[in-house]
Amino acid sequence: MCRKLASLVLASLAATSWCGPAVKTTQASNLVIPEITATVELPKPSAPSEDLGPFTSGPKPIVVDDATKRKLMNLADAYQKVAHDNYGLILRTLQLPMDRPSKPVKIVVTYSYNGVAATTGAGFGAGPRTPVIEVSAKYALAHPNDLGMIVHEMTHVVQSYPTYDPVWLVEGIADYVRWFFYEPVGKRPRPNPDRATARDSYQTTGAFLYWASCHYDLDLVVKLSKAFQANAYKEDLFKEFTGRTLNQLNEEWLASLRKVPAKA
Repeated sequence: MCRKLASLVLASLAATSWCGPAVKTTQASNLVIPEITATVELPKPSAPSEDLGPFTSGPKPIVVDDATKRKLMNLADAYQKVAHDNYGLILRTLQLPMDRPSKPVKIVVTYSYNGVAATTGAGFGAGPRTPVIEVSAKYALAHPNDLGMIVHEMTHVVQSYPTYDPVWLVEGIADYVRWFFYEPVGKRPRPNPDRATARDSYQTTGAFLYWASCHYDLDLVVKLSKAFQANAYKEDLFKEFTGRTLNQLNEEWLASLRKVPAKA
C-alpha cells in the first residue's frame, strides 16, 4: 500500500485511535468454531511418606479447599467463553477463512504448570496433536481478570505455524492480536524507547507491529502471518512489504515513542 493511501486511511481513523485490518465484532454466519473445553486439574493427593523425624524434607502437598475449587471452575468457564467468543475475531484479524477446519481445543487450569499459560499441540513443529492450553492455577487465582491471555494462546492455536522461529515475532503477532484488537484501547502497551526494541517479543513487538502497520502497510501482520504459515518467513519481508528494513523500522518506531512520554 502506498504511503499516500495509508495516510488517507489513517486520517479517517484518527478520531478512534485505531488502525489496522478491518475487524468486525459480530460473528460471521459461516464461522466454524472448534469444540473448546475447559477443565480444572487439581493436585493429586500425596502418598504418605515415611516418618524420618526432624530429617523429613520435601515440598509440602498442595491442598485445595472447596472455595478455591469453585473459583478455579469459574475461571475455567470464563476462559472457555473468551476463547469461544473471540475465535472469530482472531480469524478476522489474521484474515483467515471463517470456515477453516480446526481441531478441538482443550483448556486446562492446572497446578502442574508454573508459568502463566502455554499452548502445545498447535503446530510449531509439534506434529498433528490436539491443541492444549495450560493455565497456571496459581496465576489464575492471583490474576482473575487476565482473560486476554486466553486470546493470546488461542491466537497460537490459530497460527499453527510449521516452526516457532523467530520466537519474538511469533509471540509478537499473538500479542498484537490480543492488545490491539481484544483489550480496551486504554490498556494498550506503549514501551519505553530507552529499553525497547522491535525484537523484544510479546507486548513490545506487538506494539511495534501495530505502529508499522499504521504507518506503512495495514495488512503487514496478515502478510507476515501468511508467510509463516507457508514456512516462507524471512526478515527481508519487512523491506518487501514496507520499503524499510526491520532495523530502519525499529529506529523510526523508537523515535516516534520518544516524542510522547512512556507510561510509568
